[in-house]
Amino acid sequence: TSKEGTKYRRLVARLNYIAQDRPDIQYATKELCRHMADPRQADLKAMKRLARYLVRRERLILKYDKQRVPDQTLQITSYADADFAGCRATRKSTSGGVLMNGSHCLKTWSTTQNKVSLSSGEAEYYALVKCGCETLGLQSVMADLGIKTTCLMKTDSTAAKGMTNRRGHGKVKHLQTCELWLQEVVKDRRIEIQKVGTKFNPADLMTKHLDSKTAVEHLSRLSARTATGWHELAPKL
Repeated sequence: TSKEGTKYRRLVARLNYIAQDRPDIQYATKELCRHMADPRQADLKAMKRLARYLVRRERLILKYDKQRVPDQTLQITSYADADFAGCRATRKSTSGGVLMNGSHCLKTWSTTQNKVSLSSGEAEYYALVKCGCETLGLQSVMADLGIKTTCLMKTDSTAAKGMTNRRGHGKVKHLQTCELWLQEVVKDRRIEIQKVGTKFNPADLMTKHLDSKTAVEHLSRLSARTATGWHELAPKL
């Protein structure tokens, strides 16, 4: 009904606000936002399930320990991942990413790709392109502050890593031409690409629904953990 649809949109809008600094719920919230125009009963059930998750995990604590400042340059480490054809309705993939400075989590995201990928390697490459945009953007901000940085991107896809190291489409003829700029950036050594195992890629948290054990492990790699109740220093109502 229209009343239930209005309630759904109101609650999902609140979830979308909370998810800005909650990497553990970004993927679930992103999926709920995709159905705000015409919510279904299944979407209402999914929203209630996410609400039950938040009841037991009201807060997310991001820890920023003191780190040694390098004498010359800082290294921005970013992680990229994709869930190939994760949407059963449109067969579109999801791109997830994390920006890190040492053990400090600076930014996370979960977005639906705007094009249909024909292979997992292509989906992972598009996730790398998105991650490259965010990484270079942060590098530009650092440069404005007078801080020199180097960029290291990590992916768990050998195929996507191979696409960034070649020139042109190669055998992937349907690859979007506008996405090939990343190859030039890698060739000029502005960004270095490295392989990382899926179990050690925290961006996996932003591309699919995971079991609680795996989610906690990825959160720990972001120096984050969930907690219940109010913090002892928070103002009491």
